[in-house]
Amino acid sequence: MKKLLTFYVLLLTNFLLSTFYCTAQDSIVINGQLKYNTRFAKVVVSKFGLGSFPIAAVPIQEGKFSLTAPGDIEPGVYRFQYSQTANDYIDIILDGKEKEISFSIDLMTEEKEPAFILSRENQLWYSYQNQSQLQFQKIEVLNQFVGMYPGTQDKIISQATKALALEKENYTTQKSIFLKNNPTTWAALMVQNKSHYFTKPKDDWRIQNYEKHQHFWDNINTTNPQLINTPLYTELILEYLKYYLNPEMQFSEEEMNQGLKKCVSTIIQNFSGNEKTQKFALQYLQLGFKEIGNEEVLQYLDQNFQELVAQCQDDSEKAAFDKRMEGYAAMKEGMLAPNIAFESTNHREKSLYEVEATQILVVFWASWCPHCMEEIPKLNIWAKEHPETSVVAISLDDDKAAYEQAIQELPNIMHHTDLKKWNGKAVKDYYVYGTPTFILLDSEKKIIQKTASLDSLLR
Repeated sequence: MKKLLTFYVLLLTNFLLSTFYCTAQDSIVINGQLKYNTRFAKVVVSKFGLGSFPIAAVPIQEGKFSLTAPGDIEPGVYRFQYSQTANDYIDIILDGKEKEISFSIDLMTEEKEPAFILSRENQLWYSYQNQSQLQFQKIEVLNQFVGMYPGTQDKIISQATKALALEKENYTTQKSIFLKNNPTTWAALMVQNKSHYFTKPKDDWRIQNYEKHQHFWDNINTTNPQLINTPLYTELILEYLKYYLNPEMQFSEEEMNQGLKKCVSTIIQNFSGNEKTQKFALQYLQLGFKEIGNEEVLQYLDQNFQELVAQCQDDSEKAAFDKRMEGYAAMKEGMLAPNIAFESTNHREKSLYEVEATQILVVFWASWCPHCMEEIPKLNIWAKEHPETSVVAISLDDDKAAYEQAIQELPNIMHHTDLKKWNGKAVKDYYVYGTPTFILLDSEKKIIQKTASLDSLLR
């Protein structure tokens, strides 16, 4: 089996490389140099879409690498990653017009900024980013200084306020000049669609965050399908959602989910001007909320934009959507929960329906799930303090040794696993899409609540 898997991996790699390398006359040659490189052996090239995915890999030899891309490559931004560390990469504009791109990175510097020898597009883009970053640093320092003295009319504060206003004006002016001087470039396209809103420095930080969130989509072009092939749209969507995911804002789970639902509606509305970009936004949101296990927001998205969802689906997506809709109906409040046949030997009951308690909390978890390993120990303590509620833990582990080691520290919980991970019968019967998932049942095994949050159940 391993040999067969290896064969398929090699076959896929060769296919991807063959689609990237090209010997045609109009090909694009990319040459890179990593100065003072002593650790990195290869560069992985990734394409953006619903996330990013690798399309080619080339070796680094004596600090240099070179690769050739087809001249008709889809224009956009491509990521060149030279290690698995999050910041060890460079994003490069490939517009299909520039046939040779050359750059170097000094790995001894803290910033590790690329210096482009050949590529006007990337020279423009990185030059502007460096310039605007310095402006923002000045604005941030002045913002903090003025904000420290909200009611002060001191001369120094007055001067700082004027300097702050001037820096903000300079930023706006420089951006306008850049866009005017480079109207048809990809660099301008990337610069234009960065969300920046200047708040009043003397406002409370929560008010500042609120104002930024309210004006987030001002002057952002959400109707350009070309930008799907860049990290721009995904970064914008994530940044917009983070307002309600920020723990410093101290939203309750209910407030967070209600806020995320509003965000979802706003995003779909903002991307509605183009069929392709709206489909992208919808699919990205579905994928994201499914991966983090927030079924409440995913359900809101599916049910409130059902017609749009149907228009954007291929056959596989339709099947997955139909399955989720089936799950929403089967697992709603008041429905009888599916029975679960136990196979483990650490309790006397043979099935869920034999468990007698005022309430039963069924939790789907796994030892390989970091968030689970934070939540389940808390649940174990809670279970000891609340004997009227029986806790039944269904593990998605497929490693018996790891599973058995994990449950040793959880004696107050009834445990069960079939070691089938996502293919387990209970996982499918309960329409579980993420871990942890909690289902609270009454004494008659009727569903009270299904959620991904332990706090909402234990408060």
